[in-house]
Amino acid sequence: MTHWLAKTGLASSAPAVAFFYGSVGAATATVTAAAIFLANSFVAILDRLSQEKSSGAGQAQTELMVRLGDLLTGMKGRAVGQADRDDAIRACLGILENYARLVTRSKKGDISVSLVLFAGNSTTKMKVRHRNPGNERPTNREFDATNLFGYHACTRGTEPRVVHDLKKFGGKSMVSPTQTTVNYRSIFLIPVVSRRNEHDEKVRGFISIDCPRPYAFYGNRSSVLVVTCEPVLSRINELI
Repeated sequence: MTHWLAKTGLASSAPAVAFFYGSVGAATATVTAAAIFLANSFVAILDRLSQEKSSGAGQAQTELMVRLGDLLTGMKGRAVGQADRDDAIRACLGILENYARLVTRSKKGDISVSLVLFAGNSTTKMKVRHRNPGNERPTNREFDATNLFGYHACTRGTEPRVVHDLKKFGGKSMVSPTQTTVNYRSIFLIPVVSRRNEHDEKVRGFISIDCPRPYAFYGNRSSVLVVTCEPVLSRINELI
């Protein structure tokens, strides 16, 4: 209400200023101010309706993600040939990219999703195994991961972690492990785990979702991503 009164009051203030300087009479200023006030209020209502429609589209996309997750859950236990695993993983990364764009209100190309795994039996060497479709950053280059935020996320358990602004850390954090330009500012890191049973699990690496804007995953956005995309993340864990 305060915001609306401030906008409409400012929009209808011009006639009052004109009356103050004697440019128009009191009646003319009053009628003009009232007309501007009403017109601005009408535009504000249309704007609100537009936002509600946009929100409805977002809810529809969220519902679509949930149904897609149900589909993936239903596919659990079905064997996937080795030749198809890579395509299936990249498809899942593409799903994460699209939903991350929705949650963070980002345009196409801003969000990059990568699957980074430990190289063989190494506990310090890693490589980017897959990226989302259309992502042209290099893959399968082995590197020392001890300076990566994702590596430290893996060593601290299976909980997702967020880096809100990479530039605040500076130094080695601004060096890309694949020798490409670092153009991202915020990163969402999700450890991936392979399980033989409920008592035997192993952190195999992590999924990184990065964005060139700082604080892209601020607030509950990261939680919404994890909860809504849980079946997709679970499918990736099964495929690695």
